[in-house]
Amino acid sequence: MMRTTGLPAPALAPYSDAQLRFASAAWPMRASEELRSARIFRALASASRVVGLPDPWPARFSSAARDEVRHARLCATAGAALGAGVPTYDARPVRARLAKVPEPLVRLLSLLLIEVAMGETISMYLFRAGRRASVEPLTRAVLSAIVGDEVRHQRLGWTGLALVWPTLGDSMRALLQREAARGLALCEQQTARPAMHWLEAKKPFDPAYAALGVLHPEARVEAFYFAVERFVVPRLTRLGLDGDLAWKTRYRSGQVRSLAR
Repeated sequence: MMRTTGLPAPALAPYSDAQLRFASAAWPMRASEELRSARIFRALASASRVVGLPDPWPARFSSAARDEVRHARLCATAGAALGAGVPTYDARPVRARLAKVPEPLVRLLSLLLIEVAMGETISMYLFRAGRRASVEPLTRAVLSAIVGDEVRHQRLGWTGLALVWPTLGDSMRALLQREAARGLALCEQQTARPAMHWLEAKKPFDPAYAALGVLHPEARVEAFYFAVERFVVPRLTRLGLDGDLAWKTRYRSGQVRSLAR
């Protein structure tokens, strides 16, 4: 049973059926992404215990996993109110991601860097932008609830990396430099590219979509690059990596295809 205590009733009268259908499609996808994040945090909790990360870090990761499950329920609730069906979730991409980093310390570092520090930071700015543009009460309430947790989650990533950084040798630091570049490319591909394609195709965007929580493609692109250039890259450098180099070389390895191709 989904817990919806404290959420306002939806106010959908100002919107057409077509507008609601378009906006409702975003919520099952969001629910799926939140469940993916929950599995990542569960994997981090397990890896942190194996490598001996001190308390309360394993508990913090487990708590974040529960936050993400709650987010998925909130997204499913909002989607249902707008007419969306029950969300589906495919665990195979997460299993494939974890299979690529089976060694516990490498798994811990890679997930902390890409999915949490970088990924949750970008997600935080996207949810903030969506909340600012939203008008419909239920939509705005759900986005607001998620933003508050995303702020804490991205902080977990950066502070966790800062905790382990002094213990790492040169080879692990070099690995993190490569992972930073790869992660930036993946984030750009997954977050900015679809919005850029929409803009290039000059598709119309109904303002009602933004009122219902769907971020305008132009605002999505702006939020992504603002998050990367003003927050992620400087924080990588503050950690001890070369953030500017990671951003400049994000497609150089050939592991992720360039946007220009």
